[in-house]
Amino acid sequence: MTLENFNLNRVEREVLLSYQKNNAFPHTILVEGGTLSTRLSFARFLANMIVCTSISEKPCGVCKACIKCNAQSNPDIKEYGEEKVNATFKVELSREIRQDAFVIPNDGDKKVYILKEAQNMNDASENALLKILEEPPHFDFFIMTSESRNAMLDTILSRSTVISLKDGDREISRECLELATGIALSICESDELKTLEALSVLQAKKDLFEETAECLKVIFLDTLKYKQTQKNNSSYYEAVDILCNKLSVNKIYSLINTTDDLQLRFKQNANYNLLVTAMCVELRKAAGK
Repeated sequence: MTLENFNLNRVEREVLLSYQKNNAFPHTILVEGGTLSTRLSFARFLANMIVCTSISEKPCGVCKACIKCNAQSNPDIKEYGEEKVNATFKVELSREIRQDAFVIPNDGDKKVYILKEAQNMNDASENALLKILEEPPHFDFFIMTSESRNAMLDTILSRSTVISLKDGDREISRECLELATGIALSICESDELKTLEALSVLQAKKDLFEETAECLKVIFLDTLKYKQTQKNNSSYYEAVDILCNKLSVNKIYSLINTTDDLQLRFKQNANYNLLVTAMCVELRKAAGK
């Protein structure tokens, strides 16, 4: 099974491939959309990607971790919650996860918790998890499934990378590709006006924000990959080459995190004009400008 088996849009697929190649998975992922069985299948696939010990393609299917994943017997992957849309995810489960999270992995160097249908958590269940999601041990990863991100508390969303199993056939427009490239290059310029000019189209066209932000994330992830491997196979080759020469690894990570935060605020219906202004300030700050 590969990412091609799942209904992802092209940008999300590229983002996941970048996580895979750089072995830099976010510690908390929320999988939304699709059917209940598809969400769970994808969550298990992601968990397999995370614990796979291959140095190339993940999951490889042949390492010890993958063999145990295929048999659903990997001790470093634990599942909580019920496979029901309207089940109850009790606060006791959240407390059990929080306590177990500090136990080191059994077989490998990573441990994954799959929290099935996390929209079934009440406020007490979600709040019980917040501390561990804020500061997880370095070996812990959390994958939650949910019908929709809208069913989750904002405090959980703010700590999660959201992957949607819908709109899989949506293509990114050339306009958004060009916008993202222009914005990415402008943040390395000494003149802030360059970034403001690059963002001016977004200021007037709110409908382009989400796709442009997704493209930006791919550019930054590809830059990180190039920085770490010295291999540039990106669709944004020239932009990635320039950014790699100008930015440190820490600044690239900061740009990725900043883009995630901007996307979340957009989805939470933040004031759009203020958001685009903040985008200029925060991206430049992340790039050390």
